[in-house]
Amino acid sequence: MSAETTGDELPAIGIERRPGVIRLVLQRPEGGNVLDLALARQLLAAVRAAEAEPEVYVLTLTGTGRFFCGGGDVGHMAGSPPAERSAFIAALAEAAHELALALVGSRLLVLAGVNGVAAGAGLGLVLNADWVLVAEEATLMAAYSGLGFTPDTGVSYLLPGAVGHQRAVDLTLGGRKLSGNEAVEWGLANASAPSAVFAGELTVAEDGFLQGAVQALGPTKALLRAGMFAGYVAHLEAETRSISALAAHPDSVQRVNRFAGR
Repeated sequence: MSAETTGDELPAIGIERRPGVIRLVLQRPEGGNVLDLALARQLLAAVRAAEAEPEVYVLTLTGTGRFFCGGGDVGHMAGSPPAERSAFIAALAEAAHELALALVGSRLLVLAGVNGVAAGAGLGLVLNADWVLVAEEATLMAAYSGLGFTPDTGVSYLLPGAVGHQRAVDLTLGGRKLSGNEAVEWGLANASAPSAVFAGELTVAEDGFLQGAVQALGPTKALLRAGMFAGYVAHLEAETRSISALAAHPDSVQRVNRFAGR
C-alpha cells in the first residue's frame, strides 16, 4: 500500500491507497486524534475525493498510536468563554454530522479499523461505518455524560440499534467501557485482532470485500441503509440542538474545564 503525504491542506490525515482501496489514517496521536472542526471538514473532503475515483470501492478509516479517535475537541472548547461554547459545539456537531451522513450515504463500503481508543465522536465514526475491525486492546466508550453532554455524531440514533436499549444506557449514562473483544460481543464490531497483527488483518478484511463482486458493494449498502435516512437526518439535527444547549450549563462548563485541566 503506497502512502501519500497530505501537505499543509490535510496535516492530520494520511492517505494510503492501493487498487480498490483508499485508507484515511488519523495521524495526530499526541492530540488523541480528536475530531476538531478542521479535521471534520478535511475528512469530509477526503471521503468525497475517494468517491470520485471510479476504481475505488472500499474506504477505510483508522488511526495511529493509542487512539482511533478520542472524540470532539474538548480542549478547544475549554479555552472558549462559557458564553461561546454553545455556538462552538453546535458548529462542531454540524460538521461531524455532515461527515456522518457522507459515510452512511457513500457508494463506498466504509470500514473502520479501530486501532485504539474510540470515545464520543470516535464511537460515532465506528457506528457510521459498515464493517468494523477492532484491536483487542482498544477501548470503546461514549464518554458524553462525563462532560455533562448528550451524544452526537449519530451515537444516540445508531447505538440502541446496535446493542439494544439497556446496553446503550449502560454505555451513554453508566460510563461502561468496552474492550475490543467486548465490542464484538456487544455487536459494535465484526471482528477483533491483537494489536500485533491488527494492520495485517485490516488489509485482509479489505481484500475480502474486493475479492467479491465489487459492483454490488455500493448498491447493496444503499439498500441496507435506505430505511434509516429520513429519520437519521432529523435525529442528527436534534442531537445538535441538545448538545449545544447543554454546553453552556454551569455543571457542564465545570466538567469540561476539569477534563481539560483548566
